[in-house]
Amino acid sequence: MKKRIIGATLLTVVCALLISNLVGVLMFRSREVEAARENLRELLILMDAQSAITDPEGVVAQFLQAAPEKRLTIIDTDGTVLADTEADPALLDDHGTRPEVERASSSGWGEATRRSDTLGTDMFYVAKRFADGMVGRASMPLSSINSLALSSVWGFLLASAAGVLLTLILSRRTANKVLEPLNAVGGALQGVLDGTQTPVLEEFQADDELRPILRYIDKLMERLGGYIQSITAERDKVGLILDCMGEGLILLDEGGRVLAINRAARSLFGIPEGEEDGALLLTRSRRLREAIAESKQRHSGVVLDVDALTEQARSLRMFISPVSGRQYEGQRVGTSILISDVTELKKAEGIRSEFTANVSHELKTPLTSIKGFTDMLSTGMVASPEDQKRFITMIGVEVDRLIDLINDILKLSELESVAIAQCEEHSDVLSVARETAALLAPAAQKAGVTLNVSGSAASVAVPQGRLKELLLNLMENGLKYNEPGGRVEVNAAARDGQAVICVSDTGIGIPDEAKNRVFERFYRVDKGRARKNGGTGLGLAIVKHIVQLYGGRVTLSSTVGKGSVFTITLPLAE
Repeated sequence: MKKRIIGATLLTVVCALLISNLVGVLMFRSREVEAARENLRELLILMDAQSAITDPEGVVAQFLQAAPEKRLTIIDTDGTVLADTEADPALLDDHGTRPEVERASSSGWGEATRRSDTLGTDMFYVAKRFADGMVGRASMPLSSINSLALSSVWGFLLASAAGVLLTLILSRRTANKVLEPLNAVGGALQGVLDGTQTPVLEEFQADDELRPILRYIDKLMERLGGYIQSITAERDKVGLILDCMGEGLILLDEGGRVLAINRAARSLFGIPEGEEDGALLLTRSRRLREAIAESKQRHSGVVLDVDALTEQARSLRMFISPVSGRQYEGQRVGTSILISDVTELKKAEGIRSEFTANVSHELKTPLTSIKGFTDMLSTGMVASPEDQKRFITMIGVEVDRLIDLINDILKLSELESVAIAQCEEHSDVLSVARETAALLAPAAQKAGVTLNVSGSAASVAVPQGRLKELLLNLMENGLKYNEPGGRVEVNAAARDGQAVICVSDTGIGIPDEAKNRVFERFYRVDKGRARKNGGTGLGLAIVKHIVQLYGGRVTLSSTVGKGSVFTITLPLAE
């Protein structure tokens, strides 16, 4: 056991020293790189400040006096090298394609680390766009930075060796001290087993204290076991509540560091289990920091809406509240953040706003036409009875269009305001489809499109009126967006406990980019053709709502120029 204690202590210290040495060297090198970067930037700023119009030879001469160990290259706007401290500009090729020069030309500053074609060594480049558009590029070899970093390694190694030696000495003494009472107890027990009385425990007051202490230890372990079980149960209960919450919860300490984060918050921000440090990225948001500071200043909650804070670009609503006088696992809690995903809510608000705008536009168009016709009739601008009759007919057409639009909007409102688990009225899909086809027969004949219904009987728990409305919209679309000589096929069948309705046509088809939007209200693929045929843009939206209301599903497959297939599945009536 003594060897294990010493070995574990040495291993821990050696690993800690190796990690600290590696981190120290890397931080030292990083600091040197940053210092070099700032030095080169300051030199370029100084060179740029000399004159509004850059004098390449003069700037190079000044640079050599200020930093003779570094290199400066002056590059014209077309990439030509005008001056260089290390090489003849005439022998240098076009530098406009160098990455640091390209970034400096576009954004003002650029930097890169790569091998120099001219000097044949790894260089650190920093470039700046001067006031007149030229680019100044300062550089220095990486070997000077690396040599400084390597020179620090020996100091770290010597300190580590001293630390290991000191650890070995202290670990041996510590192991002896830790094991001395245990060895004494072991000797006493061995003496009892051997039947010999030994004074091994006298210096530890064996008879008076070791045995009571051991008894106390046994009782204490029993009590601790009970306490631990109780605490574990409470912790599991709290953890279960937090993990079962639909909202995300994050607890921050008074310094803004993450103390706890539940499963919902991890899911929202893509933080794996056991990586609380990943949530520190949240506190880097300026708006979030300001909201936390505001909540502490006001001593009240603050609501913050943020967009695109996560990888999935979700819209989140954060309820930030200050916390005082509470602790979590022994640490003081400073702020609690309750997070709700409001992406769908905002999407619904956007759809509602778009719907309102579309309704206003669709209502305004026929009303404007009606107003224009009535003004012309009332002012006597239309005198002949034939023209008056034609204008009145046009007013009637617009009124019918307005009535159809209002009726469709009312249907949508009705469908959205009800929820039906199981309807008592049953309808046969095939018979309703044939009735609908008979109703549309004159329109099909006028359009030169063949309308055919086939299949087998399938009863669904949908009122006949709504089923007819569903089929009417699909079949009307098949006629409107078809070509003379085309076909509209309706097939109904019962399959796997579902009524399957397929409405296919040989029409113009629907582009891929519009397939996900055709069920939106007022969305039209071919707006000119839809308005010419009198469509309101609400037919497929009504279809979708009817299908969803009765537990069904609608899918679409379409090819431009070949036609579309709408497939409706509805549960069969019990």
